[in-house]
Amino acid sequence: MTKVTILDIAEHTGVSAGTVDRVIHNRGEVSLKTREKVLQAIKKLNYEPDILARSLASRKTLRFAALLPEGSNPFWIKPAEGLNAAWREIKPFGIAFEEYRFPYYHKTKFYRQLNAITESKPDGVVIAPVFTDLLQEPLQKLEDSGIPYVFMNTQWENSNYLSFVGQDSMQSGRVAARLLDYCIPEGGQILIFNFISSKGVNSHLQSREQGFMDYFMSEPGAGKKKILTINANTQINKDIEDLLSYHLGLISNPDEITGIFVTNSRVFHIANALEKIKQANIRLVGYDLLDENIRHLRNSRIDFLIGQKPFEQGYKSIITLFNAIVRKKEVPENQFLPIDIITKENIDFYLNL
Repeated sequence: MTKVTILDIAEHTGVSAGTVDRVIHNRGEVSLKTREKVLQAIKKLNYEPDILARSLASRKTLRFAALLPEGSNPFWIKPAEGLNAAWREIKPFGIAFEEYRFPYYHKTKFYRQLNAITESKPDGVVIAPVFTDLLQEPLQKLEDSGIPYVFMNTQWENSNYLSFVGQDSMQSGRVAARLLDYCIPEGGQILIFNFISSKGVNSHLQSREQGFMDYFMSEPGAGKKKILTINANTQINKDIEDLLSYHLGLISNPDEITGIFVTNSRVFHIANALEKIKQANIRLVGYDLLDENIRHLRNSRIDFLIGQKPFEQGYKSIITLFNAIVRKKEVPENQFLPIDIITKENIDFYLNL
């Protein structure tokens, strides 16, 4: 297909190429009627500006920044890979990229790095908002400077974010609930296990728990199962086996526990603990294709993993900034990724993607 040019739009609308150029770049005086005619032609002819040529002509380097946890938390390896893969694609357009990292449970370093980003005045930012209670002031600085930001993995609605890329946490919790509802008998007990920091449960984990609870409250016949929640502070290296045994000991009839829902990717800790305390008949659902999770999925200690597409989260976040800032395109406010249900029968398909 021949590439549509400014001259084609000018010929189609009966105006000069200079007028079309002024409309495209939003400069100079153009009547409202003419502007509308040109914009309609651009849409009809599917005109795409030559971004690379424009970038080379301007010789301006744009800088994107990303704030995310360090790779010592294994989940965050894939989003970082996605961020960098996207950057390598758009680098020829004059885009620079810098990562700002922080230890997953370190609130002070998260805040310090976010402030470092705001002070450096990038052209766009990707944020994994692990500590939502620290966001308001730095985000206000970004907004005051006209710097767009994209949330990745966790959504925080009390802000003017450009876009969110990740799962619908509430719906993902409902999916987990349905899986366990199918697996366990009527009257069974279910544990919701939250791994939390000393400051509490992250907002997306709360949303998963809420979605899980909403399912059992709203689905006909599902409300006959008893649900208990354990919030386990594991910032300090505690023995998960002892922790789980302790909490099971607090339950009047621990043998009636027939299912456990772990709201994040650390489900392998619970699988290890159940193996050690010889609890073989508890159905287990958690998140993400970490190596330890995959091992337990293959040996049937974990029954289901819910995939979050972490690589795609990073990749789409950078591309979203590029589309909005460089290509001047409208981007979706929320980009919810598929909620994948992964079992030992289909795990190889996901590993080979």
